Amino acid sequence: MTLHRRVATIAVTAALLVAACGGDDDAGTTVAPAPTTPAPGSGSTEAETSVTTSAGGSGTPAPTIPADAPAEFLPGIGPIAVLGEALPLLPESGADPAVGMAAPVLVGETFDGDPVRIDAAVDGPTWIVFLAHWCPHCNDEIPVINQLRDDGRIPDGLDVVGVSTAVSPDRPNWPPGEWLAELDWTYTAVPDGVDVEEQIFVAASAYGVGGFPFSVLVDADGTVAARWSGGREPDELVSLITTSLSLT
Repeated sequence: MTLHRRVATIAVTAALLVAACGGDDDAGTTVAPAPTTPAPGSGSTEAETSVTTSAGGSGTPAPTIPADAPAEFLPGIGPIAVLGEALPLLPESGADPAVGMAAPVLVGETFDGDPVRIDAAVDGPTWIVFLAHWCPHCNDEIPVINQLRDDGRIPDGLDVVGVSTAVSPDRPNWPPGEWLAELDWTYTAVPDGVDVEEQIFVAASAYGVGGFPFSVLVDADGTVAARWSGGREPDELVSLITTSLSLT
């Protein structure tokens, strides 16, 4: 099993079953390992080391929802595709090997069905926040981000995007689109997609997500500037953003 499959996963049974997650500490909710039973085709080395997706080899991502995705999950997932190589998981300590790597480009739709492309090399510095509707730490962190927004402390020129992932219909705050609206998330919100065969949430796997909330700062050149897992206080968030991206 690859490191990327430690992201909250989808069991291919009669329905998608998200792995139970723990983590009641202040660092955030830690994602449990994937089921040990491999999905069909999971032995492919190429599939384990890359999540590059393209349409007809043209290099243009083709966002889709798998035809075999159970209907009960559809309110929480979306068509999504990845262009680029997957990032490694964030280590528990030490330097982050993803810093300086090209961030995967995500192509999908908002919860309203509008097309969206998350590409900092085109749109400028970007803060991507991966959120799980059932995660208590995410429910605590969204109001903190909103307060920074309301206080004018989000630097000008920084694009903020929320990616809803690790969805589970039998957990609190379902469906996630309504949850984000209730919490007054006014930035772009994108439902993650699923790969049923590989048993992954597509965007979360591409960004090496291992816990929630999970933040990635991508510089204007499209490279990863910083990643962190867990909630942060307002001043710390501002410091991380301005230091990592040289923004004021």
